[in-house]
Amino acid sequence: MIFLYRCLRLSALLATLIFSTNVFAQKQSSVDSNALALQFVDRLLPEGNYTAAVLGTPRPNASQVAIVQKMKLAIKDNEDWFLQVMNELKPGEPMPYHKNLGISEEEYAAFMQFSQSIKIDKVGAIALKVIRRDSSLHFEPTDFGDYLKYLVIDLKDHRVMVDRLGLPYKGQITMDAKRTTLVAGPWKGYSWRLEEFRKEGQLIADPNKVDPTEMREMDIKSVEVIVGKLDHSDQCFLYLKSDIVDKGHVLAKQDIALLLTKE
Repeated sequence: MIFLYRCLRLSALLATLIFSTNVFAQKQSSVDSNALALQFVDRLLPEGNYTAAVLGTPRPNASQVAIVQKMKLAIKDNEDWFLQVMNELKPGEPMPYHKNLGISEEEYAAFMQFSQSIKIDKVGAIALKVIRRDSSLHFEPTDFGDYLKYLVIDLKDHRVMVDRLGLPYKGQITMDAKRTTLVAGPWKGYSWRLEEFRKEGQLIADPNKVDPTEMREMDIKSVEVIVGKLDHSDQCFLYLKSDIVDKGHVLAKQDIALLLTKE
C-alpha cells in the first residue's frame, strides 16, 4: 500500500505498520520480463482443482491491543506530524519513537518487537479451481475470496487484470529465509501493481504532495497481484490487494493471501 492511501484511514495505516510484508522487487526490462513472469505463472498454475490455505496473522494479545489503541488515538491527534514522519522514512526504515505516539518508550519497544516478529500462517482452507479459458487463467474459489473471480491472467496478450483494470508489471520478488514473512518458508515470484490517483479526472503525478485535506476529493485505484513459488515445494503463493476509492467512498477493499496446492 502506498503512502497516500494510508492517509485515508489511520487505523488501517497502523494495521499496515504491524502486519505488512516488505517486498523486494528487482528491476528488469519490463516487456521481456513481463513475458517471462507470465510464463512462470503458466507453469506454476496448471488448470485444475486446488486446496488453498487462507493466510493471515495471529491476533494480538490484550496488552498488544491496548498499545495499538493508544497509538491510534494519538496518531489521530497528531495526524500532520505523523504523515510527515512517514513520508520522510526510507523504504524499510522503522519509525523512531516519539512522545506523539501516545505511549512510553518501553511500550513502543514491545510494539516493535511483536510487530516485527509476526509471521503469516494458515488460518483456514478453501477449495479453488483454476480454469483456462481463451488462453487466460480464471479463478473460482469457494466459501471465501469471491473477489478472486475478478482476477484474469491473460497468457497470450501478457496482461494481468483485476475487474478489467490492467496492472503494469513491477518486477521480480525474492523473499529469502531472512526476509520472508510466510511460516511456509522463502519464496520467489513476480508482482503487478496499478497505482492511480485522480482529482476531478486529472491524473496526479506525485500523490505524496497532495494536501491531506483534499483526500475526499480524490479518486484512487491501488491494486496489486503477486504470484510466487515456495523454494522448497511446488506450492503457489497468491496475493491480491485492492483499494478503490471514489471521492472518499471505499468501493472495494480486499486483502487476500493464499497458498495453493494442486490436487
